[in-house]
Amino acid sequence: MESTTNSNRYETVFVIHPDHAGKAKEFIERFKKIVEGLSAVVTHVEEWGIRDLAYRIQKQTKGYYTLMQYTAPPDAVAELDRNLKLSEGVIRHLTVRVEEETPATRPEVEDRAPSRSGEREPAKPEPS
Repeated sequence: MESTTNSNRYETVFVIHPDHAGKAKEFIERFKKIVEGLSAVVTHVEEWGIRDLAYRIQKQTKGYYTLMQYTAPPDAVAELDRNLKLSEGVIRHLTVRVEEETPATRPEVEDRAPSRSGEREPAKPEPS
């Protein structure tokens, strides 16, 4: 296995046709083997189960959702994408690259105290 120095973190969510939901474990294992065979490391898999779709896809209103997080080189992501497109049981998928969290990209936590009415008051500026 080669080094993953030029690898990035990715998340892929795929939706399995509800008729194929019983084979979800098989789909997950197949997709894990594809990326792991190309020097990727699968760090986390979450099965969200059958959920409503935002809109009809292939006359379906429900789908079996799965999230897979992994570190991989770009060619592994391209191969996974190709296999997801060709897989008959997968009705939708989306892969995004996860940016590394840095102090510049981390959301600021505001220092606010709740008021007596339950609403938050803006933070008071500190004296100079």
